[in-house]
Amino acid sequence: MGFLTPALLGGATLIALPIILHLVMRRQPRQLVFPALQFVRQRREANQRRLNLRHWLLLALRCALIAGLAVALARPTLKGSGLRGKEGSQLAVALVLDNSLRMQYVRRNRTRLEQAAEMAQGLVSQLPEGTEVAVLDRSRSAGGFAIDLGMAESRLRNLVAESSPQPLENAVHEAIQLVSECEDCRQEVFLFSDLSAASLTDSALQSLNEALTEAPEVRVYLVDVGVDKPRNRALAPLQLSSNTLRPGESLHIDAALQVTGFTEAPLVELYLLDDSEIPIKRGQQIVELTPEGTGLATFELANLALGIHQGFVRLAASDPLAMDNTRYFTVEVRPPAKVLLLGEQASDALFLREALQPSLLRDQASTRFQCEVAQFAKAGNLALDDFDAVCLLDPPPLSEKLWQALTAYADNGGGVGIFLGHRARPSGFNEGAAAQLLPGTLKLRSRYATYFRPRGLSHPALAGLRDYAEEIPWQVYPVLQYWEFGDLAGDAYVIARFANNQPALLERPVGRGRVLTLATTVSDPLEPVGREPWNLLPTGPEPWPFVALCNQLVGYLAQSETEQLDFFAGETVQLHLASRQHVSSFVLHPPEGAPTRRTLAPGDEAIRISTTRRLGNYRVSSGGHSQRLERGFSINASPELSALERVDPDTLVAALPPERVHVARTLGDVERYVDIGRRGRELFSWAILLVTLIWGSEHLLANRFYRGAA
Repeated sequence: MGFLTPALLGGATLIALPIILHLVMRRQPRQLVFPALQFVRQRREANQRRLNLRHWLLLALRCALIAGLAVALARPTLKGSGLRGKEGSQLAVALVLDNSLRMQYVRRNRTRLEQAAEMAQGLVSQLPEGTEVAVLDRSRSAGGFAIDLGMAESRLRNLVAESSPQPLENAVHEAIQLVSECEDCRQEVFLFSDLSAASLTDSALQSLNEALTEAPEVRVYLVDVGVDKPRNRALAPLQLSSNTLRPGESLHIDAALQVTGFTEAPLVELYLLDDSEIPIKRGQQIVELTPEGTGLATFELANLALGIHQGFVRLAASDPLAMDNTRYFTVEVRPPAKVLLLGEQASDALFLREALQPSLLRDQASTRFQCEVAQFAKAGNLALDDFDAVCLLDPPPLSEKLWQALTAYADNGGGVGIFLGHRARPSGFNEGAAAQLLPGTLKLRSRYATYFRPRGLSHPALAGLRDYAEEIPWQVYPVLQYWEFGDLAGDAYVIARFANNQPALLERPVGRGRVLTLATTVSDPLEPVGREPWNLLPTGPEPWPFVALCNQLVGYLAQSETEQLDFFAGETVQLHLASRQHVSSFVLHPPEGAPTRRTLAPGDEAIRISTTRRLGNYRVSSGGHSQRLERGFSINASPELSALERVDPDTLVAALPPERVHVARTLGDVERYVDIGRRGRELFSWAILLVTLIWGSEHLLANRFYRGAA
């Protein structure tokens, strides 16, 4: 036990006053003339003993009254509460506020972040001058001690929600390390949080436990500003059929819901932005909920014009947490990719052209590819740069000039596909400009029957086959002949193999372009004249795998594969530039605020944007009135920020070092814990209550004593 004002204990010496008064004011016995009766004498002696006992009891109460009053005024405190710190030292205080978007949950017209900031300001206002104060949050900016208390309060007033928060334990780690460096100070950390289970995971608690073990002088106060029974309607990230469409393709949107605390079916609305960025409603749907509170809204958008289309799906009704009521999306409708099919004869392109641009749809604009067929002999008169991809179908040895033109085309960003067949010869492919495109030297023509068997579909050229990879019966479409390769070039690699482990599909990068080589042809009819077919890929029963494979390969060559256009806040956006698209600068149009101009380094093949913390739809443009570049992307909040499940406070205290962590719900709780931690548990109220009881007892006893003595 200790005392806040030990000097006042000197008042206990006043005990001498009642002792002196007791001795001075003792009543002297009176002599009475009375018959000498034995009974009266005994009665007198008994009364005298009882009177002496009352005198001593009254003296003890008066002494205890004075001593108790002195002790109470000295404000005794109970030490040994387990809270550590250097008594009487300067304070080093770190305030950590969870400012994630989840803290925008509204209760009683105040967000959780506003309540946390107000409580933190109230705490700062009561700190003594000279206190070292740091204000930290879940933004990634480095924190440190504020210059003074006023600066700390200013930062608390200007605190905003963070859409891309760092892990909460990182901010607490920084706070613990910061205050622990003040070795001669009392070290305290205050965490203002809704105690979300998504932030305070088991691994996070284990990490904090280790940090506190390394800093034994630090005390932690968990200030709970959460809601015990939260209510919310949340939209999950949208599922789009594709981020890139071709003319005539429809956009399918799935919007999943998770509802907590509401029973009525929510209304979900779809909006599309027009050219003036004005939202136009394109659909709505009332979603029936399952007993678990889940639901699904589906929308279909058809007849989208060429260009960028942006919009959002939102919940019509409001709820306490608005940040997850809207989800943004961006799609691009691109013109068909122009593909040049080169063959010895026009018939060589029959199967590939039908796979890419079916004759039934050839007069329509709703295809991914527009194919043009030409013969090798006339290829020198064509402008290759007008095409997104060039496919060589069963090529014979070509002129050096044509190989050089194809190399220059690939180096400038074009895609070249080489489908080897019976016309190839090692002597015409293993030397000169041809060797710069092929992945390796042609070794021999193998007649060992096998079939196409890709074991991994992670490469973008085959990634589109992953959804039905197990359903493709490649063995039904045997490969009867193929080319084996000798030494591969140092920059070439195998994408897929045949069932006998021989390379089937290879890639070799050339400049900014892509070169794919298939070791077998796609041109052979079922019964070619005078020879055996090389494979049955295009001529087998229901050859839909051939159609899917060709669309994937040529789409990869034309760089028209699906590109990610939807990102979470804080992620780095990467927008690939089309081949032969030279951009030195661009303008970024955020959802709100003024556009900003950015520059690209020479040779950059993609636009990279890291300032993506504001939710909404973004636009990227370049080229002035010519609009050489018009792109877009969307930024949404991570679904983790919608998780409102809480950690039980008792679980938190049990998981962290004992007697060094406390949970508070109000500012009064915080002040009480702080008082205990800094001064010990005060016993003034108990001491003054004891003094009052002694005083009352002395008063009653004195009245009875003197009344009886009168």
